[in-house]
Amino acid sequence: MSEGLNRRQFFAATAAFGTLGSFQSNSQQQGQPAGSFMPALCKFTAGIRYDTIPPKALETAKTAILDCLGVAVAGSREESAQITGKMVREEAAREEASVYGMRFKSSVVQAAFVNGTSAHADDFDHSFVVGGQPSASIIPAVFTLGESLGAGGKQLIEAYIAGFEVMAALMFAVQSAGGGGWHANGTIGTFGASAACAKLLGLSEPQIEMALAIAASMASGVTSNFGTMTKPLHVGQAARNGVLSARLAKAGFTANAQTLEARSGFFDCYYPGGKLDHTPVEDLGKMYSLEKNGIRIKPYPCGGLTHSAIYATIRLRDEQHITASQIEHVDVFVPADTAAPLVYRVPKTGLEGKFSMPYLIARALTDGNVTLDTFTDEAVRNKEVLQLLDRVEMKVDPKLQFTPDGNRPAIVTVKLNNGQTQTLDQKFAKGSVQLPMTRDELASKFRLCTRGNLSAAAAERALAYIGKLETMSNVRPLTRLLAGS
Repeated sequence: MSEGLNRRQFFAATAAFGTLGSFQSNSQQQGQPAGSFMPALCKFTAGIRYDTIPPKALETAKTAILDCLGVAVAGSREESAQITGKMVREEAAREEASVYGMRFKSSVVQAAFVNGTSAHADDFDHSFVVGGQPSASIIPAVFTLGESLGAGGKQLIEAYIAGFEVMAALMFAVQSAGGGGWHANGTIGTFGASAACAKLLGLSEPQIEMALAIAASMASGVTSNFGTMTKPLHVGQAARNGVLSARLAKAGFTANAQTLEARSGFFDCYYPGGKLDHTPVEDLGKMYSLEKNGIRIKPYPCGGLTHSAIYATIRLRDEQHITASQIEHVDVFVPADTAAPLVYRVPKTGLEGKFSMPYLIARALTDGNVTLDTFTDEAVRNKEVLQLLDRVEMKVDPKLQFTPDGNRPAIVTVKLNNGQTQTLDQKFAKGSVQLPMTRDELASKFRLCTRGNLSAAAAERALAYIGKLETMSNVRPLTRLLAGS
């Protein structure tokens, strides 16, 4: 380091040099100043206060927390979570926070890693209008860190909303910038978890800036690993790295404050040549995505892009009284973006089944539902289902397009042996803002997810705690329940 420059001056100088690269040129071509994202992100995160958050955003946040915590307990039974949990348990780290569903504690960083992996292990976590499932990294990070701090419910809700809104703004900013191949839950989700943890730790704007800049070098996850245990690993990493980046920043760890838009920085590497929309970040605090866009609760434990087709199929089956033996052929028409990750025609494992449209439709027709039991390795070998799967074909229809309101269209056409054809055009899935799940349905999902790890009485106590979360002075009674009984 040059004599006469202190550490912060040195990094400011290198940051300024870093912005002279390719992404600054892209920004200048769009008439936008380079390095404009970070100040807005940090100012919003530092300034958000529970008492100024719109009531609808607070209500949606509690729904998101209920859904994510239940799903994390369910996911703790999956092999991906069990493997990570076993490794963490064997390390015997300092017992700071609960590992959900596994009846032990570990360090905050390691507990967040396992809890984040569990939250996405079943692909049952709620989604957003863009960019996948945003809460699966944020909520495990916030609640794990919050348990170690003895934080209250209002603090946790406030921190979660800070992280969610940062994540949502970045999702919208890069929506048209490309980035194909990166798993947003693991990349953008890391920033959401980092901002949330920074808020919970009470970091200043300069410290939040460092936390997010550190997180930029931690963001990762490629979609080629969909259908394997590594998909939920992306979320576990994001939760862990959210905690880690915030803690490092609090301790004085440094990073390039311009790294989002610097040459060879985050946007330049992950979205090369892409055009960013600065408006969502500039509008942080003026409107809340939790209020405007809401979340999409999943009634089925698989990728949200498939849900409109599954829901349409179940409706056709039940309303037209269709049985598998009556079916000659099924065509499922979807947008190209829906078809892209559904790469398995005949799944060999339960995880591959989540990314096989023919299997999902065959299961929906056979069982009238798609559940956690649909995705065992034994279930995907069911002969009756495989025979029906052969008669299901997914086709891309260029006329079908996603829309900003969360429209994920699918057209399901069932041709019967008697020559009749039944068709349903489904624009929105059950659980979307347009077709929301009821409070009773949300509570039933939580009970289903926690069954086997929590007693019925413990599940009801957890539901009661979450229902009055904002009144809890310390979250530990809830997190102790989530660890399992």
